[in-house]
Amino acid sequence: MKGQEDKVLKYKERKKFDFVAEDPTCRIEATTEHPIMYYALGSEPKTDHPYNVYNDIKTEPVAIRKTLEIIKDSLEKITNEFLKRDIKHIVGIGMGTSQFVAQAAGPAFWEWAKITSEDRDSVECLTVDKPYDFEHIALFAYSGSGSTVDTISATKKMKDCGSYCVAITSVEGSPLTKVCHDTIACAGGFDTGGSDTFHYATRLAASLLFALVLGEKKKIEGVDFDGLKKVLYEIPDLMTERWEYNEDRSQSIAKYYAHVRSIIIVGAGPNFGTAEEMELKFEEISAIPSKAMVPTRHLHGALGLTNEKILTILLYPKNKSEKWFEQIAKFTQLIKSPCIAILSDGEEKIAPMMDWVWRTPIDNEYLFALYVVPIIQMFPYFCALEQGNINPDTQRSNIPKYAKAWTMVLKPGEH
Repeated sequence: MKGQEDKVLKYKERKKFDFVAEDPTCRIEATTEHPIMYYALGSEPKTDHPYNVYNDIKTEPVAIRKTLEIIKDSLEKITNEFLKRDIKHIVGIGMGTSQFVAQAAGPAFWEWAKITSEDRDSVECLTVDKPYDFEHIALFAYSGSGSTVDTISATKKMKDCGSYCVAITSVEGSPLTKVCHDTIACAGGFDTGGSDTFHYATRLAASLLFALVLGEKKKIEGVDFDGLKKVLYEIPDLMTERWEYNEDRSQSIAKYYAHVRSIIIVGAGPNFGTAEEMELKFEEISAIPSKAMVPTRHLHGALGLTNEKILTILLYPKNKSEKWFEQIAKFTQLIKSPCIAILSDGEEKIAPMMDWVWRTPIDNEYLFALYVVPIIQMFPYFCALEQGNINPDTQRSNIPKYAKAWTMVLKPGEH
């Protein structure tokens, strides 16, 4: 949130999330003039670029930098608890974007800290039991607001079973933090647009740093902890340096693909989580049906689906899935289906087959997942602007029937 990007928001300072307050009928009927999403977020209504969600995205370099600076003591404490409790497995839970943070961070825990992890939807965790060794499980509860009721309920369940619970949130002192043993509080404040953006970036950065701190404390061999930390801390500056390039490229490409029938986003390892987050942003911000998948899911199912009205996006840092990414690129080229990619600077095999590319200065696939966050959010944003009739801040809550649906789904204080 602009003005909060270098701070941690305290719960008592946060406006209660409430769409309609004491006058629901009037607010719903007038939602086209003053969308109810702005009431819920306590932010200023916008009718043109730059919308609030764009400004939220633009705070990410500062919010990431500040988060990495302020969480060191928390990470040290949590690392010691991991060793004291002999934690063997991490379960990351959340809803939507929050779950995808756990998904994108998971492979870094496998690689850098040699600890297994999984991501689960909070309600699935709450309602579907798995036979965990609870005393040696760490539950990472991801919620930007710290008030997501289903995540709080799932966390209580896991804590009651004996798990060590950590809240990873942007709101210090929020209800989720009250039910957890420890908290990682990230900078950034609260959203001013109706889609989680910097929450994803800061919590992913915090998770990646924790994986490095934990691995180093465990004396894992064969990992260049100093080198990886150096690149991680450089990412906010790298984002800033290439901001104009990434924004201009996103805006240019959006002119051609804002009206596609749907989008397939392909990622592997940590960047399958990136693909999931990009899918959600297309759905939330620009209302374009999208589907995230790993390369072989595309090759074993989406071949017959893909045509000239469906856009394929490849998220490809150098990794062990090169052969399969190359097959997808060749396939889309053969059937003349549009395909674009986010690639590392030195990539030369796939880039020539793409219609457009974004280039990144990050080769490491785990850190690539953090660097590309503004791109995977800005591109859907500019697609929304090109459509001409979408307010990217509101998730269509500026239309009365959607406003009614939002008030039915999210009650006051539940987000």
